[in-house]
Amino acid sequence: MGIDNIILEQDENSRILIVDDNVKNLQVLGGFLHNEGYSVEFALDGNSALDWISRNSFDLVLLDIMMPGIDGYEVCRAVKKEEKNKDLPLIFLTAKIDHESVIEGFEAGAVDYITKPFIKDELLARVRTHLEIKKSRDRLAEYLGVIEEKSRNITASIEYAKNIQEAMLKTSLEFKELIPEHFILYLPKDIVSGDFYWFTCIDNLIVIAVMDCTGHGVPGALMSTLGITLLNETVLREKILRPDLILENLRAKLIKTLSQKGYPGIIKDGIEGSVFCFDTFMNHFHYSGSCNSMIIIHEGELQEIKPQRIPIGYSDKEVDFENVSLSLSKNDLVYMFSDGYLDQFGGPEAKTKRFMIKRFKEILMANQTLPLEQQREILLSELLAWKGDSDQTDDILVLGIRF
Repeated sequence: MGIDNIILEQDENSRILIVDDNVKNLQVLGGFLHNEGYSVEFALDGNSALDWISRNSFDLVLLDIMMPGIDGYEVCRAVKKEEKNKDLPLIFLTAKIDHESVIEGFEAGAVDYITKPFIKDELLARVRTHLEIKKSRDRLAEYLGVIEEKSRNITASIEYAKNIQEAMLKTSLEFKELIPEHFILYLPKDIVSGDFYWFTCIDNLIVIAVMDCTGHGVPGALMSTLGITLLNETVLREKILRPDLILENLRAKLIKTLSQKGYPGIIKDGIEGSVFCFDTFMNHFHYSGSCNSMIIIHEGELQEIKPQRIPIGYSDKEVDFENVSLSLSKNDLVYMFSDGYLDQFGGPEAKTKRFMIKRFKEILMANQTLPLEQQREILLSELLAWKGDSDQTDDILVLGIRF
C-alpha cells in the first residue's frame, strides 16, 4: 500500500458511537455531531455498546457512566482489554463531577472526561482533537507498516547478497588444504561486509590477501566484490605474483574502473590491505601493505611489518608499493588483519577508547603457543568483553597462520 492510499483512507468520515440511556441526550448530541459531518451510531446501555464495538469499527466513543446493567467504567475497561481497541479513544460524558469519579474514569482508560451539562463548542473541540490524535496515530501505524514491509524486503535482499558474498570468499575448508593450522575471525558490522580475504596457490607459491574496503554494509560489500574480481584477474589470469606488483595492478584497475582520474567530483573510495606470498620450497615470504600492517611471531619475538600509508585507489601521492622479503621458520606465526578489531570502541570506563594495536599484540604474545582455533576464541572473547554493550564500530577480519 502506498502513502497516498493511506491518506485517502484516513480522510473518510469518522464514525462515533454515543452510549447513553437517555434518548433525549442521544438525539441532541447526535444532531450536533451529524451536523459536523460525523457518522453517528447509538447504544442505550453498556451491553449494547460492547456488542456494537465488537461488530463494528469506530473512531471514537462518547460514554455515559450511570447506565442500567454494566456502567460506563466497566464498558471502558472491557473495551481496552481488546488488542484491536487499545487505541480507540473513549470520552466520558457524564453528570458525575466529583474528583474520585474523574480519576476512576481516566484509570479505566478514557482519554477525556466531560461533565454534563456540556458546552457545545467545547465538546465539539474535544471530539475533533481526539479524532485528529487517533487519525494521526492510525496514519503513523500505516506508515510504519509500509516501512516495515520495505525494510523486510530490503533485509531479505541483503541476506541473499550475503550468500553471494560468502560464496565468492574462499572457504575455510579450502584454506585448510593449503595451510592446515590457521583461523579466520570474520565479523561483518552489518549483514554484508567491506572486509574480505582471498587466497590461492600457484605451483609452490601461496598468495593470501586481507582487504578492507571503504565503508561497510552494502557499499562496502560492492567494493569487496570489485576487489575480489580484480584480484582474480590480476593473480589468476595475468599471473602477477609479487605482492607490491599485485597492489600496483589493483590500484591501476580500481582507478580505471571507478573513473578516479580526469573527472571532477571523482569517487575517492578505495581499498586498504596487505598481500602475502609464501614460497613453500624456499620458506621465503614477500609482503606488501596498504595502510594495514602484518605481525610475525618468530622464535617467541613479535615483529610488526609496517605498511605504506597510501590506499589502493586514488591518492594525491604517486608512490610505488614496496616489497618486503623475509624468511620463515617452522612454527612461525603470521597475523593479517583489517583495522576493525583495533578500532573497536569500548573499555571499562566511558567506552570511548579504541582497542589499539598495543593491546592486540599483548594478546597474541600471551597466547602464541596455543592452537590457532583457541587463539581465535580468545581474540573473540577479548573483543566482546571490550565492546560490552557498545555497537560494533566496523567490519572485523583477523587471519592467523602457523607455518
